[in-house]
Amino acid sequence: MEATGSSQARRCYQEALEKLFPRLCFLCSLVTYALVGALLFSAIEGGQDLGAGDGELEKFLEELCFLLQCNKTVMEDRKLDLRRLLPTVKHQWFHRAADWSFLSSLFFCCTVISTVGYSHIFPVTRLGKYVCMLYALFGIPLMVLVLTDTGDILATLLSTAYNRLRKLPFLCPRLPTWCSRLPSRRRRAAKPAGQTVPRIIIDAPEPQDPSPRCPSASSSSNVELLERLLAREKRNTLPPPPRAVERSTSCPELASGALSFSVISNLDQVGRQVEKLDVPLPLIALIVFAYIACAAAVLPAWEEHLDFEDAFYFCFVTLTTIGFGDIALQHPHFFLFFSLYIIVGMEIVCIAFKLVQTRLIRGYKRFMLFFTRGRF
Repeated sequence: MEATGSSQARRCYQEALEKLFPRLCFLCSLVTYALVGALLFSAIEGGQDLGAGDGELEKFLEELCFLLQCNKTVMEDRKLDLRRLLPTVKHQWFHRAADWSFLSSLFFCCTVISTVGYSHIFPVTRLGKYVCMLYALFGIPLMVLVLTDTGDILATLLSTAYNRLRKLPFLCPRLPTWCSRLPSRRRRAAKPAGQTVPRIIIDAPEPQDPSPRCPSASSSSNVELLERLLAREKRNTLPPPPRAVERSTSCPELASGALSFSVISNLDQVGRQVEKLDVPLPLIALIVFAYIACAAAVLPAWEEHLDFEDAFYFCFVTLTTIGFGDIALQHPHFFLFFSLYIIVGMEIVCIAFKLVQTRLIRGYKRFMLFFTRGRF
């Protein structure tokens, strides 16, 4: 009994490790990449103050002071000059080294790899811009990989919850007998042609010749026909030969244990569950609304200048990766604790967009079939 219990515990531990190890590797890689980027941008952008000692800034301030010192009688005449002066403002004049602390840089890295891109924080140095492009080139695919893996978990949870919800007695009324027969008829009608068993007619038609036929010749021809059909069915049912990429000759370490092979197999299945997900669109829309509303109710606790509507708008813009930047957070450090919320929320929104896309394609196909019926 003890040996059986230990073997079962070892098997459960191995299965849990097979499923969690790839996901933990993705998540740890993303966190490490964000921390390294925070250190890098904090050193690049926070090392100098570009606004100090700038001649163009001094000239701009002098002209601005001259325009503001005029009285009301000449104010109308100075409006055109003020409109001409304001577009000459440069963003680096407002750049401060204190704005690029470690946490602010980490917040910036999160907005880059998540493709949100709030416009109130951005690199202004030439080196910072080059590093930002290179950083996004590798960070965005890593973020998409984490989102895809998270989408598989969410798709499995949504499918399981929806299927269990449908089985509840008060949500699944008893169907009439004629409705219960429809699925079986549809399954029989939708059976693929490869699964149908061909009918072999053994009895040959009566010959016109009154002379007796030879039974041995007809039976031998029937046997040959049967063997031929069986050989063809056997060739169709044989599994396809294994692909060369699935063999471990190029990587002998994969054949050393079943654990590594299972981990690699789980990596090959990333993103498959999202493609299989099919839940009603109103249900996923309700989940998105409730998910954003929960964060909108919590966010004004430390962002006191935001009400529920502005917080809901900010969370929607964030999760949909629009990122206008019209609402600036006064305490972005607290928002970093919601990084997991952003990842999960972005995947929920992606699932919703995927379902909408599927419905649009389905409707477009129906429209094209209706439009082209009888014309082509």
